[in-house]
Amino acid sequence: MMRRLLPLAILLAATTVLVLAVDGFLRQVIVEPLLYVGWVIGVVITSLPQAVFWGLFLLLALVLALRSLSRGKPPPPLPRPAREEFHGPVVTWLHLLERGKSRRFGRWNLAQSLRRLTFTLLQPDDPYAIHPEQAGPVQPDLPPEIEAYFNARLPPVQSLGWRWLLQQAQRTPPGPLDLDPETVIAFLEEETIEHGHPRSRGPL
Repeated sequence: MMRRLLPLAILLAATTVLVLAVDGFLRQVIVEPLLYVGWVIGVVITSLPQAVFWGLFLLLALVLALRSLSRGKPPPPLPRPAREEFHGPVVTWLHLLERGKSRRFGRWNLAQSLRRLTFTLLQPDDPYAIHPEQAGPVQPDLPPEIEAYFNARLPPVQSLGWRWLLQQAQRTPPGPLDLDPETVIAFLEEETIEHGHPRSRGPL
C-alpha cells in the first residue's frame, strides 16, 4: 500500500514545489510591478489639484456634446435635377424680337429668321425655301424695303464712345436693319390671305 502511494506523494510534493515556485515568479514578475504602477498612479492622482480633474471632465463633456450634435445634424438635401426648358415657336420669336430691339447682332438675326419664314410661306414647294440664301432664280416678289432688310449684312462693330457721339449728334442714318419687323409681318399676312399660301411643315 505504501509503495502504491509513494509515487502519488512524490507527484503531489513536486506539484506543490512547482506551484510555489511559479507563484513566487508570477508575484515578482507580474503582480508586484502592477501593484507598484498602481501605487504610483494613485500618488500622482492624489497630488493633482481638483481644478485639473474638473478641466478634464469639462473637456470630455464638450467633446461628447460636439459629437452628438454632429451626428444629429440632418444631411444636406440632394440637389434637384435641372429641368429641361422647352421653347416653343412663340417663345423663340419673343426672344428674337426682344434681342432685335437693342442688339446689333439681334437685329440681323431677326431679319434672317423673318427671311426664312417668308421664303417658307411664299415658296412652300421650292426645295430652296428653307435656305433662301441658296435660292435659285425663282424669287418671291418682295417690296424693296423688305428685300433690302433681308439682304442687309451684319453692321460693323462700333466703339461705345463713337456710338455715343453719333447718338448725341443724331447723325446715325437709318439702315435696312432698322425696318420695323411689323412691316414684314403685315406683308406676310396680306400675301397669305390674298394668295392662300399653305404653311410649310418644315422647321422655321
